[in-house]
Amino acid sequence: MENDKKTKSWLVIIIGDRKRHGPFKVTKRSLVLLSICFIATLFAAIACSLWLYSKPCTVSTNKLAGELAIARQRTDLISQEKDELSEEAEILRAEIKTLHKKQKILATVEKKKETKPIIAKSDNDTKGELFVSIEEIKTIYDKNNKTFKVRFIIRSQDADGDYISGYAFVILNPAPGSSSPCKIYPNTSLVNGLPETYKQGEYFYIARFKHMEGVFTPISGKSRYGSVSILIYAKDGTLRLKKELSL
Repeated sequence: MENDKKTKSWLVIIIGDRKRHGPFKVTKRSLVLLSICFIATLFAAIACSLWLYSKPCTVSTNKLAGELAIARQRTDLISQEKDELSEEAEILRAEIKTLHKKQKILATVEKKKETKPIIAKSDNDTKGELFVSIEEIKTIYDKNNKTFKVRFIIRSQDADGDYISGYAFVILNPAPGSSSPCKIYPNTSLVNGLPETYKQGEYFYIARFKHMEGVFTPISGKSRYGSVSILIYAKDGTLRLKKELSL
């Protein structure tokens, strides 16, 4: 190899065990190009390796980002639904309080409307002893089904707690000036405002009390009727109690 500094090429001779190869002329330009190609190939290999390594991470990161966005949307939706449910719960609490107040007012009004029972005694009655009492009278009008219901409790007044029996009627009386007919439950003929046959009434046999209900239909309007009468007959046919309630 020439040692001249201005020399831009070298002669390379390769001597093997059996044969000599060369000489080969290697220029400075070819060495530079070879070095550049080697460095470029090395950088390309490193870049490809890094890209291949980072690609799964990028895909995984994008997938996680998408799932996180969906989770945030669901969280926001749940929070919104929670707020709406809280508002509905507050409205329901307010409505329940209002209903409780109305029930108290209605109970007070019904107690004021109740009148003392008119009792007809038979010869077998003990003086001053009540047969039964009528309690907790409630009237319900269903405008859609045109149905009017009267609910009440028959309570025994027997001091010994023995069983007593009888028959009950509920009469729906028309309001003054109304052309609506008088109705009776159970349905039977009326004579002078009273049932023709007491045995047509609803039978009861009690030691303490019994819930009863009179149903009238069709009733086109509640305002057509002014009062309700409840009649209680003993098993021998004696009218023992008559109670009226203004509507």
